[in-house]
Amino acid sequence: ESDDVTSGLINDVTIEEPRPADFKPVGCFEKTMTLVKTYCGDIIKFISAPYIKYLYSFYCHVAFLLLFTYALLCNFFPLYDIPFDSCGVSHELENVADLENVTKTQSNHNSETKINTTVPYGFQKHGHPSIEEYILFVWVSTLLLEELRQLFSGEAPSIYKKISIYLSPFWNKLDALAILLFYVGCVLRFCPPAECFCAARIVLSFDLTLWFIRSLDIFAAIRRLGPKLVMIGEMVNDLKSFMLMLTVFILGFGVCFHSLLYGTKVLSWHIPRDIINLAYWQMFGELSSLQLFDKNYHANGYALFFLLVVYMAIVSVLLVNLLIAMLSYIFDRLHTNTDEIWKFQRYELIREYLSRPSLPPPLILLSHVWRLVLYTLLKCYRSECFKKIYDQHRKRTTYRITCSEKFASVIEKAEDALVDDTYYNYSKPREPLSEEHEIDEESTHSSQEVVLKKIQVLESQVQVIRDQVKATRDEQNQILNYLDCIMEGIKNMSGVDVRMPKRRHVEVDDPSDETLHHDYYTREKGGQNPLSDVADVSTTVHSNERASTASQGRVHLGT
Repeated sequence: ESDDVTSGLINDVTIEEPRPADFKPVGCFEKTMTLVKTYCGDIIKFISAPYIKYLYSFYCHVAFLLLFTYALLCNFFPLYDIPFDSCGVSHELENVADLENVTKTQSNHNSETKINTTVPYGFQKHGHPSIEEYILFVWVSTLLLEELRQLFSGEAPSIYKKISIYLSPFWNKLDALAILLFYVGCVLRFCPPAECFCAARIVLSFDLTLWFIRSLDIFAAIRRLGPKLVMIGEMVNDLKSFMLMLTVFILGFGVCFHSLLYGTKVLSWHIPRDIINLAYWQMFGELSSLQLFDKNYHANGYALFFLLVVYMAIVSVLLVNLLIAMLSYIFDRLHTNTDEIWKFQRYELIREYLSRPSLPPPLILLSHVWRLVLYTLLKCYRSECFKKIYDQHRKRTTYRITCSEKFASVIEKAEDALVDDTYYNYSKPREPLSEEHEIDEESTHSSQEVVLKKIQVLESQVQVIRDQVKATRDEQNQILNYLDCIMEGIKNMSGVDVRMPKRRHVEVDDPSDETLHHDYYTREKGGQNPLSDVADVSTTVHSNERASTASQGRVHLGT
């Protein structure tokens, strides 16, 4: 029955329900309206699916990055007159004749002559920002509204709890920082000083970098790339502590190297950069500083040579290989659980996009406006109809499928059958074999490693059997020693030689399982009791007990 039910669900067999007795055929208009409602409902269900939301968000995010890149590289001009060399940007004017139409006349305050200079393309004054900047401002504003919706839609009792819950994921922190930097860059964009325009370019450049990093979260849905994000996060956490230790060596070497090489200099903010520039790049093999004291044979030259040798031995050989070992350990530790990591990532991604509105940014503004309209109508009219519509809009994140009672019973039967089969397969006795995880559709262990693990398991089992056999033989030898003592006592009491079966002592490493002589077992198999002689002797001893006891004395039986 379970196979029939399962095949029916897989093949999408529609279950026809019996028509009620009061069924009446409808006209053409009613049929058309029913089809239109069904079609619109299917469209809403389609765009509300988490996978479709994910695809639309991905396409829109790529378009946002392309637009931001174009605006920052090709259409970001100052709104005021600024000096050409204020931002330290290199200008390459290959053909000045082609730029004669963009010349600017500047007056020389020292003389009354006028000098015609060519204005670089990136410093031409514009009266207003470009259209791309306005589009980006609206786009980021819609993203801000979505982040605010996520912040206030939490079920925490206080605002502080909501903010702490919202900022707990790393990607929400990155979103908040990227939106904040964008608005800071927009404010600096409209400030008159030239330094503000340069600062706006720097802030927006960092902001674009954050938006590119934010796109890594989209790769969590990919099986091959999703677990790699977790590995990168773990490696970055270990890299923080490693950089603290590395900073000690960089500053220790850089300060000494700079003082011996350049001597005393005027205090400025450029000295820390020069120190780090000397020490940091040496770690990656940039030995350009070696040329600075290559021909210096004075005392400070030898001191510089000795410092460089020690620094390269510690940092380039020791610390860099230590970092590689740390990262390799993290990779090996997480590589065996990549399948479970990806499943959790997929669950979190589906859960996130299930709670989002159907339209992606910047069209998500329509969803927010619709929600604001519903909330306003509910507060103004307090109608049950508006309340029902608003509640449905708020609870749209619960993904459910409506079906008839008969179809639901079919699903329940299929689930019961599959659960019974799963429980039966799980409850069967299985040998504890090593689990093999499928990572990136490839085996994580080679055939040699699997064979070696099986050999180790067999060796451990053989050792356990040997220990059990040793314990059994020790007990058997002890029992036989007790029997020997009893037989010696009977022999001394009777005064008659008693024929005893010969046996040999069983050693621990003896491969034979026999503990007694073959004659002992042959007599037992032939129906003769090996202790029958003992019974005869005991009868004789009973008849002569009075005469023999006085002469022999008391017999001591040792145990």
